[in-house]
Amino acid sequence: MIPLLAALLAANSVRLSPDSSPTPPARQPSGGVKDEGVFSLSVEGKKVGTEKFEIQSSGDRIEAKAEIQLRLDRDGKTVELKAFPDLVLDAHFQPLTYKWSQKGSQSSRLDIDFRSSPAKCRYRTVTGQEDNRDFDLPRDVVVVDATSVIHHYQLLVSRFKLAAGPKQTFRAFIPQEAWPTVLTVEERGPEAVELQGHSQTLDHIVVATESTPIDLWVDEGGRLQRLSNPEAKFEAVREK
Repeated sequence: MIPLLAALLAANSVRLSPDSSPTPPARQPSGGVKDEGVFSLSVEGKKVGTEKFEIQSSGDRIEAKAEIQLRLDRDGKTVELKAFPDLVLDAHFQPLTYKWSQKGSQSSRLDIDFRSSPAKCRYRTVTGQEDNRDFDLPRDVVVVDATSVIHHYQLLVSRFKLAAGPKQTFRAFIPQEAWPTVLTVEERGPEAVELQGHSQTLDHIVVATESTPIDLWVDEGGRLQRLSNPEAKFEAVREK
């Protein structure tokens, strides 16, 4: 489920190809972003954990943080993990800093400073080693840290809603996989969705990387209610 950042040990730097970089939609100030709640996380229909998150705006900063609890079966053993992502953005959704800490049988920590160029990444591995990396990234990059950090997709939806157009492209960076990529975000329109035993009409949005489509469903207020990654058989549903 949650990668252990092994990819960071395999490359000294990662760059986006200038030829493949899309022109991002014009950005406007967020106007204030606020949300909090809990997502239930499941794999193959079995609940494996929760994500309790909070997104707050204060002045010219947006902070999005969460506590993710996972209980996974690996090689016949039960592994319990807790992760604490903390992303700080400016009012235009430009990333400033990102911190990730993982606690449990395997602990690690990641710190990224996007304010410098190249971005500075400092990683303490599960073996206790220090690993430092630099990344050449565009200033308007979208941070989406793997499918399992659900509230990052809420931020992506909020940014998508600020710009005109039912289909937009964004340059993105996935810290845990050390992977710069391009995201295509497309609004598919309203759909009837079964949630918590009730049918709701939600707006269907598809986020596609170079290989994997991820389905999102959001309510009229733009709040993410459900995420599905069919390839990974992973789903997140907002509990409250």
